[in-house]
Amino acid sequence: MQKTQSPDIQAQLNQARENLQRLGNAVSELVNLSPDVFNDEAIKTRLQDFKQAYEEATQSLANPTFRIATIGTTSSGKSTIVNALMGRRIAPIEAGEMSGGVLTLTHSHERKLIIEATENAVWETGEWTDISDNELYSRIQTAMHSYHEARRKKEYIAPQITAHIPLLPACDASLSGLPEGINVEFLDLPGLKSVQDKTNLAILQPLVGRAFSLVALDYMQVDEQHRQKLLTELKKVVEYLQGRTDSMIFILNRVDQRGADDKPLDERLQQLKTEIQEQLNLPSLPDIIPFNARLLYYAQCAWGTNPLHTSSNVTPEARSKLVESLLGDCANIIKEKVKGDRDLTNWFRRLEDDLYDKYPIDDEEIRKLLNYALKWSGGEELWGCIRKRIEESFFELVIVPILLDIFKSYDSFASSVNLFIQTRKVGNLEDVKEKQEQLMKFRKEFPSLAKKIKYDFDTELDEYREAIKNRGATEDSRIAQKAVKNERQGFEIIFSAINDIKKGLVEDIILLVRDAFKHNEGAYDLKDKLQEVIAPSLAENIAREYDHVSRRITVDFISKDSYLLKKARIDDTKKIQELEHDEKYVRLLYHTVKDALTIRAEFSLQAKEKDFTKALNGVVNDQLERFRLCIPEDILGSLGVEKAVISDIEKKLNENLTTLPDNLFDFNADIKENKLSQREKIGTKKETKTKNVGSCLNKRTESYTVTIDQFGDIKYKELLIPNPNKMAEQWIEGIENRESDLLDILFDWIADKLDNCSYLFSESVNNILNLTERFLDEQSHKLWEQKLDLEKLAILESCYHNANNLRQKLAQEYQLIDEEVINDKFI
Repeated sequence: MQKTQSPDIQAQLNQARENLQRLGNAVSELVNLSPDVFNDEAIKTRLQDFKQAYEEATQSLANPTFRIATIGTTSSGKSTIVNALMGRRIAPIEAGEMSGGVLTLTHSHERKLIIEATENAVWETGEWTDISDNELYSRIQTAMHSYHEARRKKEYIAPQITAHIPLLPACDASLSGLPEGINVEFLDLPGLKSVQDKTNLAILQPLVGRAFSLVALDYMQVDEQHRQKLLTELKKVVEYLQGRTDSMIFILNRVDQRGADDKPLDERLQQLKTEIQEQLNLPSLPDIIPFNARLLYYAQCAWGTNPLHTSSNVTPEARSKLVESLLGDCANIIKEKVKGDRDLTNWFRRLEDDLYDKYPIDDEEIRKLLNYALKWSGGEELWGCIRKRIEESFFELVIVPILLDIFKSYDSFASSVNLFIQTRKVGNLEDVKEKQEQLMKFRKEFPSLAKKIKYDFDTELDEYREAIKNRGATEDSRIAQKAVKNERQGFEIIFSAINDIKKGLVEDIILLVRDAFKHNEGAYDLKDKLQEVIAPSLAENIAREYDHVSRRITVDFISKDSYLLKKARIDDTKKIQELEHDEKYVRLLYHTVKDALTIRAEFSLQAKEKDFTKALNGVVNDQLERFRLCIPEDILGSLGVEKAVISDIEKKLNENLTTLPDNLFDFNADIKENKLSQREKIGTKKETKTKNVGSCLNKRTESYTVTIDQFGDIKYKELLIPNPNKMAEQWIEGIENRESDLLDILFDWIADKLDNCSYLFSESVNNILNLTERFLDEQSHKLWEQKLDLEKLAILESCYHNANNLRQKLAQEYQLIDEEVINDKFI
């Protein structure tokens, strides 16, 4: 779908409101013309659905909201950027990764903070009004800290926080280019370190998908040594959160950290643009704004949220503190920018002296400082880029979703009205009777037709399933080609998904643990690495059991093939107990790794939800098309039954991604125990022996004592545990063994969706056939009694066509006439 571009957002918004009102008026005229028609329960229900959607759409268009989501790579200064752009210190600024949950900042002159009561929340929840910025900051920071501390032990639904406060781009519309009456929201979203479970990822994905995105990058990570890691993380951020790549601006923060020996900034930016385009598969080079968030943050907060041509709303005390921080923390960039300009150098010195002497800084000085900060920080360039992108994306991000919802409800309502009109146009009793007989015939035939369609799809899915399970090294492409041949757009994603998930599990968890053993890493180091990809509680569990096992295998264990061997005498109670503990901790390590692999696999599935849904929609739409074709056009098409059925089912379809069973990777530790007897020295004893001594003339016998070793059969218990390489092999084998199960889960999910679609279609067919039969019965009675008012019917049909034309015009104006695009939004 192409973007709607307009030089005048307000005019286009007014046009959308006017056209929607016309559509509402046309429906009201239709209803008022023949109130008796809309007494039918089925039509009345659809009318109420339309009225509700119309009221919601009218309200949404009257008070539209433009949402700006900030996402970023690790410790990229994202929250500082948010605070700089909204002109106040609200989003907690942390040195490390401590943002958590969704922080929604919405423009309002009534100050309010809401921390939603999520399940098992261990932080304070509630609602506070007339709250200061400092208290807002403190409560938000406390909630996020509490969340991060609590999730060390187990996963929680992250805090859902909304702050209603005046925001700069709404107070000063010249920055954003948005006309009055349009609300602005910032969504400050956590980094991937804080989103390692399916539940929280599922909360974030739709928010990012419906928002304009600012993506923060750290300049210190774009050098040759770190850039590939940065790009890999960026790709994960965008893919996992499912951001719209066509409405993103990249912000390269902390450019003030450039070293004297760094490449020229323009050269580095061009290289980064090219690599991001390749990494994210963008159609053109992205916008990347070199930025200094801290400079703009201090200066903008020192002025506040009022437009620059008015007066500042910041107190002198707060202003002085912020300017003092700016001069201290941003001294290097100021020094660079004023170099060679004596007047400007002296101005900054006077400003510093005034602060030292505790003189208040007036609005004119702050206004001047902010103008410099906007130029030097990249703020001017960023706001200019934001204005341009808002102009390009406003309708796609704000108006289009509102119109799609109203079209869905209108089409369902209008198709039932059309059904009524078409049955009233059946002009004689013979034709009515013929139509009734055709309906009865189709009703009898439809179950077997639907069963045949369902069977065909089940068979096709089973073919894919078995082909993938039994594929060779070169089979993937052949299977994918077959899917493409069957017009399964996006379906090939499923073929590669399992391999991607397996690769991620091996690289992100299994090899980290194995290498920690091999390099004798500390438990804390392993935990830090694991926390990059799994929740802190899971990383803590693995690191703890790793610590227990690694300490033990360095004592008394010896290598034997691919195992580590340790034995103890059966009668040595202490040593036997040690062996039992050794075995216990190895089993616990296997258990914690298994849990982490299952949860990470589920997270990976959720991360690919958008791709899976695209693949699924292609199959569902194809199934709907086959169902539609089974409705005989020459028999029922003239009554509008087909359109009514399709409109009815499109309202009912929804999405639910699959979940994985807890015991998906239920592999056991390959631990061996042996009992053996070994003949060993068990002690000594003294024996008295005799020997002859002396000469033959003086021979005598003497006794002497010797010490003799005693031997006996000693019973041992022998424990063999896998060495680190063997452990990794067993864990990988456990994943390989469950590949088939993962495929079954995905294909069962698709099959369940198709079953649901089949059920809903059958339900819709029955509902519409029942409605059609009622209308035909009524028509039969009217013809019999000769009470048919053809003039009134013609007026009703004219009103119906008028409403339809308005609906189509509204769609055309925003390039939404393509039914495939609309259906993709519904399913």
